[in-house]
Amino acid sequence: MSVILTDGDYKILKQSLKTTIGLDLSQYKQQQMQRRIRQWLDRTGVKTYKEYLKILESSEEERLKFTEYLTINTSQFYRDVSVFKEIEEKVLPDLLQRFRRLKIWSAGASIGAEIYTVAMILQELSPNTAHTLLGTDFDQSALVKAGAGVYGENLLNSLPSLYKNKYFTQENGSFKIDAGIKGKVRLKRHNLLEDSYEKGFHMILCRNVFIYFTPETQARLTKQFSESLVPGGIFVVGSAENLMAPETADLKRVSYCIYQKD
Repeated sequence: MSVILTDGDYKILKQSLKTTIGLDLSQYKQQQMQRRIRQWLDRTGVKTYKEYLKILESSEEERLKFTEYLTINTSQFYRDVSVFKEIEEKVLPDLLQRFRRLKIWSAGASIGAEIYTVAMILQELSPNTAHTLLGTDFDQSALVKAGAGVYGENLLNSLPSLYKNKYFTQENGSFKIDAGIKGKVRLKRHNLLEDSYEKGFHMILCRNVFIYFTPETQARLTKQFSESLVPGGIFVVGSAENLMAPETADLKRVSYCIYQKD
């Protein structure tokens, strides 16, 4: 039988989770998150959410697993081919022409596939230029995987063969990213909801993250991201996301999933 999680239970659970794993679920869409938590509780075999909270308090391993589940670490190299073609063929060449040395941030970087994709593209477009590339995520276990740089072939399905052949080595059925590419990226744990944002970015990618947040939180984060961009900088969202009133954050839509700061 499924664990029952009422609105009152969820309120108590939110308060506890902010203490135990540091995640503020009040910023997330409640119905969506309640459903995900119920599914997880059913998998664990507990009878009540209070029983599970006791497990979380006593087990660091369980806290890591639960955090990884809640933060939904889905990633792929060159994910959404049409968007990355635009980034590769138009966005990055234009930014390089205007700024030469770029500072780029993948927010919600998960296991690193997105920021490494950008690193490979830049290596082809401007091989002798030192760019600043940052990948951040709330989930420490995802960042550990990003740091290892070893991926299943299914995550490379959309990646053009040029990059797959040039920047990966096959080892024991997995694919290991080139150490030179990995070395170009700085990985850091970051809480989008609470931590301060660095400034001076030429491009920020925050893709397939907003869909889990409330409209109010989306608007607040959009403004913060815009403030972190230089004038003329680019903000990229996921294919299932559409910024509401981007002009209130000094952004204008210039292409599918792509916005530019005025």
